[in-house]
Amino acid sequence: MIAQILNDEFLLGAAEDTRLELKRFVEQRERRETVAEGPLSLVDDEQIREVIEELDRAVLAHEARVTESKDAWICMPREPILAILQSELTRVASDQRPAAIVEGAGITRARIADDPGERTDGGRRAFGKYEVTRPKILSDPRWLWSGVVIAWNKFKKKADFGGLAGHAVSIADDARVLLVGDWGSGIERAQAVAAQMRLVLEQGMAEGREQHVIHLGDVYYTGAREEYENNFLRYWPVKEGEGIGSYALCGNHDMYQGGHAYYATALADPRFARQEHKSVFMLRSSVWQLLGLDTSYKDKRLFGGQAAWIEEQLQAAPGSRTALLSHHQPWSAYEDAGKELRSEVKDILASGRIDAWFWGHEHRCLVYEPRENVKLSSCVGHGGIPEYLVAAEGKPYPPGLRYDYRRKHGHGIEPWNTFGFAVLELDGYDLNVKYIAEDGGQPHHEEELRHGV
Repeated sequence: MIAQILNDEFLLGAAEDTRLELKRFVEQRERRETVAEGPLSLVDDEQIREVIEELDRAVLAHEARVTESKDAWICMPREPILAILQSELTRVASDQRPAAIVEGAGITRARIADDPGERTDGGRRAFGKYEVTRPKILSDPRWLWSGVVIAWNKFKKKADFGGLAGHAVSIADDARVLLVGDWGSGIERAQAVAAQMRLVLEQGMAEGREQHVIHLGDVYYTGAREEYENNFLRYWPVKEGEGIGSYALCGNHDMYQGGHAYYATALADPRFARQEHKSVFMLRSSVWQLLGLDTSYKDKRLFGGQAAWIEEQLQAAPGSRTALLSHHQPWSAYEDAGKELRSEVKDILASGRIDAWFWGHEHRCLVYEPRENVKLSSCVGHGGIPEYLVAAEGKPYPPGLRYDYRRKHGHGIEPWNTFGFAVLELDGYDLNVKYIAEDGGQPHHEEELRHGV
């Protein structure tokens, strides 16, 4: 990740720049003017017009919604076309001007040398409005514009749904399972999380412990092939041939280029072979089953008969305890979210058969009081994206929340969250959960689900 490309004003300016240049290109072709040969020459005008219109809509929606000053420094837009633009800006900068990307201070440790992006006296914003958006970083901006169009059409033409697991991966009754969410940024602090996960795995190998590692989704910005290679697979804490199971849920950012690289790059890696190219999978011991769901192929919903599939797994293992794993949250103390997902599994929740639920999406570490008959539920989305802390340590928790990891990272002015992951320890019918921070500290006591509880 590059500091300038995470800047809100820079991104919106680049979006306007791209929109205007694409519009000019189409108008030139409509007037039958001669246009230079290049990557846009093979793109249909209608595809380009769709991107122009989508950029216009996205910028208006983003500007109407964003009021928090954090977006000046860590803009993670909800609009897929803007995330695609971030991916393409990063790709072209890395391809065309790699020498200009230098190490710097701040959350990303990388910046474009031509644009220092220093803090102004008046606030956090790194740039004046649109002042560095003309493509200084590009040797041929048509590669950026064509990349945005091509990536948008990948988003519109999704990969085929991977389907439902037909059988469970058998795991030991005392297996250890590591969970990390929203980790695929590749920034230095996300690498620190991977290093801490590696220490846990090495300890388990020394003990002869069976272990598995699950990513709860989101490789940034848009789940492009290069992003899986550079931000995700490069730093994944499991090494090939170690016998440690690796699994990856599909997040909304993984679908921002249609999920093509999620299947073709991430799940094609030999370390993820046990997942068998399925976005829905299950791990099962003699008493526990962990069901990995896909809530992103259809955003924030279950696609492809997953609700019925959950019912089938409950019927197939009537005496087992069950934990659900998803990218999106079924409920939230801080956002109005989860209604659609809950509605699809309301009968399952009402049955009381779901013992635990873990998810990501929100870049927080949260533990909830029992809710909807689920005894233990937790957001573990603090793996790799800096997020402003909503509340300071010591402030009362919102209703229904048992724990909120509010430790500030570092000593700077900005109240960034501290990253981390969760370790699930199976012990027969019991489940112990501990949370480990990016510096190796254990911020929260173990959560426990005991036999008969």
